[in-house]
Amino acid sequence: MKRRPKQNGTEGESAVVAYLHEWFPKAHRTAPQGTGDIGDIDGIDELCVQVKCRHAMDLAGWVDQTTEQADRKGVPNFIVVHKRWGRRDPGEWYVTLPLKVFAPLYARLRAHHAPVS
Repeated sequence: MKRRPKQNGTEGESAVVAYLHEWFPKAHRTAPQGTGDIGDIDGIDELCVQVKCRHAMDLAGWVDQTTEQADRKGVPNFIVVHKRWGRRDPGEWYVTLPLKVFAPLYARLRAHHAPVS
């Protein structure tokens, strides 16, 4: 029997939440809100997370969609987690975000973990 996209999405979101719990114990799936959607996973400060488990790639569309969701949520940072087919472990899936989101995030990380001279 063929799987429905909604089944793949629900399972993918649940797998990503379980994976993220090590670092973000408050992470949880959000209820779908139609045009008011704020991402698939909540509970991570300043971050909107969208999960995609589809064979057909639409990175530009997914990033545009997640940009809008982050704006609705009122957060500056967002990522699209997309499944790597043939890999069950979400730790081996991909994360896509635009450079304008990545650069400030990484700069903040580096400043926080800068070596002491």
